[in-house]
Amino acid sequence: MRLLKYPLELAKGETLVALCSIEGKLLVLTTAGHVIVWVQSELVDTAFDRLSVKDLRRQKVLSVGEIDFQEGRAQDFAFICGHDDTLFVSSERAVFKLKHWEAKEQVQKVFHSVPTPSSAITDVKLDPTNGILFVLCSNPNCVTMYDSKDGRKIQQIALDESVTPITCVTDPSGGIFTIFTLDRSILVYQYAKTGAYKLLNKLNQFVQVHPLHYHISMPPQGNYIPVVNSVRGTSSTSVTATVLLDRNDSYKIASTIVSPSASTCKVVAYSPAVYEKTNAKKGIKSRYNLLATSGTTAGTILVWNTRRMRPLFNAVQVSKSPINDMIWSEQGFTLFGVSDDNVLYTFAFQQNDLGESLPHDTVVQLQKENKPLPILDSTEVTTKVKEEEGVSNGTKGLPALTNGLSKATVLPAGEKTKKTMEHRDSKSQTPDTTPPKPASIPGVKVTQSTSMEFNMPSYSVPKDLKRKPKETANGEIIPKRQKHELEPMDFLDTGLILPNVSFSRIRLMTPKIRLNFKYTSPTNSDLQLDIKNGTGNEQKPTIVTLRSKVPEQEGQLFQDFIPKFITMCTSGDFFWACCSEDGTVYVYSDAGKRLLPPLILGVSISFLEASANHLLCVTCLGELYCWNIKKGAINFPVTSVFPVLNPSLRYADEVLTRAENITMCAVTNNGIPLLTLSNGDGYLFDKDMDTWLLISDSWWAYGSQYWDMNNTSTLGIDTANTAADDNNKSNKNWNSADIQNLVRNVKSDTSSIVNHIERKTNDELNRKSRLKNLQRFARAILMKEGFENMEEIVTLSHLENRILVSLKLEEGKEFSNLIIVYCIRLGELGYDDRLDDVLQWLYNEGELEEELLTGVARKETMKDILMACAKIRHVQRVTTTYATALGIVTDET
Repeated sequence: MRLLKYPLELAKGETLVALCSIEGKLLVLTTAGHVIVWVQSELVDTAFDRLSVKDLRRQKVLSVGEIDFQEGRAQDFAFICGHDDTLFVSSERAVFKLKHWEAKEQVQKVFHSVPTPSSAITDVKLDPTNGILFVLCSNPNCVTMYDSKDGRKIQQIALDESVTPITCVTDPSGGIFTIFTLDRSILVYQYAKTGAYKLLNKLNQFVQVHPLHYHISMPPQGNYIPVVNSVRGTSSTSVTATVLLDRNDSYKIASTIVSPSASTCKVVAYSPAVYEKTNAKKGIKSRYNLLATSGTTAGTILVWNTRRMRPLFNAVQVSKSPINDMIWSEQGFTLFGVSDDNVLYTFAFQQNDLGESLPHDTVVQLQKENKPLPILDSTEVTTKVKEEEGVSNGTKGLPALTNGLSKATVLPAGEKTKKTMEHRDSKSQTPDTTPPKPASIPGVKVTQSTSMEFNMPSYSVPKDLKRKPKETANGEIIPKRQKHELEPMDFLDTGLILPNVSFSRIRLMTPKIRLNFKYTSPTNSDLQLDIKNGTGNEQKPTIVTLRSKVPEQEGQLFQDFIPKFITMCTSGDFFWACCSEDGTVYVYSDAGKRLLPPLILGVSISFLEASANHLLCVTCLGELYCWNIKKGAINFPVTSVFPVLNPSLRYADEVLTRAENITMCAVTNNGIPLLTLSNGDGYLFDKDMDTWLLISDSWWAYGSQYWDMNNTSTLGIDTANTAADDNNKSNKNWNSADIQNLVRNVKSDTSSIVNHIERKTNDELNRKSRLKNLQRFARAILMKEGFENMEEIVTLSHLENRILVSLKLEEGKEFSNLIIVYCIRLGELGYDDRLDDVLQWLYNEGELEEELLTGVARKETMKDILMACAKIRHVQRVTTTYATALGIVTDET
C-alpha cells in the first residue's frame, strides 16, 4: 500500500467537503461550489512513483452557477453525486444539475430549492440503478424523489414534524432507501420507479446525533445497513460503536465495529467490490467486504475486513484535522479521502494487500440472494410500520400476548382484573384431560403414575370484576345463561395480587389425591415407590416407601413420613421425586438420602417428570421448571407453557375461549422439555433461544411426502398423499432406492424423539377423525391453480424442520440420514442454491475436523452427501467444488 498526501491550495475560507467517483474520475467538491476533477489512475501512479508529483495535474475545475444566499453564506455546498454525464451538486439551499459535465460547456440549472429561508437540505443521494435522486429537507421535513434524467418530480414523502431527516442511505441494487432522523430513529422505505413507496420498518436506535453531514454507504450486496454512533451500556460506561443491521434477518445486529478512537463516527464508506482471498495453508477461499471509517475529530482512517471485524489497515492521525469524506474507486483497490485542512489522500492498494475483486456479475448475483421485497402496489402509497424494539442493544421486542387455556382455564393477559373465562363442563372435558399412556422410549420418559382424574382449576375472581353484558343494536341487554357461574371472593386489598391463582392467565388442572398408589421406575422395573396418603397433617402423615422386588433382595430400601398429601412421583437415573398438593417437591437418592431441601413452588403441580439427571415440573399456573439434580441447579430460567397453548379466540360478552390441552409433558436425557397438545402439535424448549420450538405440526400431515398418516410408521413413503399425484413430475423420484434405505433407517430407530412426537400427532388426528378429511384435502388442493408445488414445498419444509430439531436434540444418527435425504431431494428438484447453502454450512470455512456435529465429523457427513448426489448431473457444478476441496476428486479428474 502506498499513501499520497496532496495538499490543495484553495481560496480563504474554502474547504474540501465531499467526493464522487464517476467512470475513473474523482470529483472533489468544495464549500464554495467548485468541483475539482482528477483522473484516478494518475493519482494512483503518483502514489506508486510511476508519475512525478510535479507532473500531477487536475483535469478541470467546474464552478456551480451563482445563487443569492440572502445571508451571503459561502460555505453552503456539502453534497455531490452523479453518474454518466450528469452531476448533481447541492448546497443547504439548492440542488444544481450539471449536464455534460465533462464537456467544455456544461448545462446548469437549479434542480431543487428549499421552500423557505428557514428550510435546509440535509442530504442528497442518487440511485443510479433506477435513476432516482433523493433530496432530504428539514422544515418542512420531507423526502423528494426526482427522475434524474428529465428532472420530473416523482414523489414527495412527508415526515412528522418531530422526524427531521439527517442523512439517507441507498441500496446499491435499488428498491430500498434508509433515512436516519434527528430523533434517533431509522426509517426503512421500499420504493418503485413510479413513486409508490411503503414504510417497511421503523427501527429505534439509541445513537448519538450531531448536526453534521454524515457520509454513509451500504455494501454492494445490499445486505447490511450501517448505523453509526450506536451507544451501548450506561451513561458512565457507554461505548460508541457502528453496528451493522442485517436486512435479511429482521434488521437484527449482525456485527459491531468498535473503533479504537473515541471519536464519533462520521464516514462509513463501503468498497463497491466484494473480495475473495485464498488461505495459503488450508486452500480455503473466503469472501468479505471492506469498509473505511473515520470520526469527527481525530484524523484517523481505518479499513475493516467484515469477515473478522477488525482493522485491516489503521492510519492513526493521518491528518491533523477531521476527515470530511471518503470514497473507493470502482475497482475497489484505491481509497480517496479529503480532510478539513484541504488535503487529498490517496491510499493505493495492491491486489495482494486486499485480495481478489469478484466480477460485477457475481456481485449482482449476491444482490439477488437478499430476502425478496414485498410486492409494492404502484397505484397506492402505504405506510404500514413494523416496530423493531431493542435493536441497538440486541434485545428482542415483546411479543403480543394471546388468550389461552390448557386442561383448565386461561385468564387473558392485560385483562386479569376485568374479564373471565368459560370452561368446558366435566363431561366434555374428560376425553381431553385423560391422556393415553405413551410408550416409554429411551431419552423420553413420561411419568407413568400420572393421575387419570384431575381437579378442576379455581374459577375464583375478584369480587369487583366488571363484566359488560351483550347488547342489541337498540341497547337492550341480551340475557344469557352462564355455563359456569364465577365464584366471587373478597380480597383484603384489591391492589394486592392475592391469591396468585386468581390473577393467573393460565390455570391447569391438578391430579386428584389418591389414597394409595404405586410407581415403578421405567429404567428399573425391580424398584417400586409406594405412596400411602394420610390425613395431610401431623396426626397421620403420608408414608413414602421405596421397595425392591428382586426375589433375593425383596424388601424396603427406605421410608419417609411427610405431613402432606402426595399427588405424583417420578424417578431419574439416581434419584426419586414426589410432590405434595401444595406444591412442595421432595427429592431422594436410591438409599433414601435427601438430595435437596424441599423445593417450595407455592402452587399445585400438574406435571412432574424425570429423565437421567433432570427433573421437570409444570405448575398449575403454567410455570415450567427444569432442574439438573446432579448439579443442584436449574437448567434455564423459569419459563411458561402459555405460548404453545394455541387458543381459538371466540369473543363473547365474557370473553371465553377454549385452548388445546397438554397431552404429554416430558424431558429428555439432555434436559430438554417436550410438550404435545391435543391438536397433535409437539414442541421443545430451547434454552439457547429461550423459546419454544415446533417439532411436529399437523399441517405437515396434510402434504408432506415423508409423513405416515396410516400410523404404521413415522416416515411413510407409500402414503395416500403420494398416490394423489403419481404423474407429477416433481414426485417421480420420491421413492428412489437411496432415499428408501435412509428413511427405513429413520423409521426403525425406536429411540427417535421426533418419531415418538409424530406418532402422537397421528394418534390425535385419528382420535378426532380428521384422517379422512386430511386425505380428501390433499387430493383436492393439489388440483387447484397456484398450489401445484405445495406437496413439494411442504415436504421440504417438513424435512428441514426435522433436521433442525435433530440438531437441537443431538440425535446424530437421525440427523445424518435425514440431511442426506434432504440433499438428494434438493438435487433432484433443482434447488442448486439451497444445496450449496447446506454444503457451505457443513464446510464451515474448512474447519471440518475441529468441530463435530452431533458426534459425527462434518467431513464425513459431507462425503456421504456428495457421494449420494454424485449421480445427479445438474448439481455437479455445486458438488464438484466441495468434492475437490475434500480430496474426493482431483482437478485432473
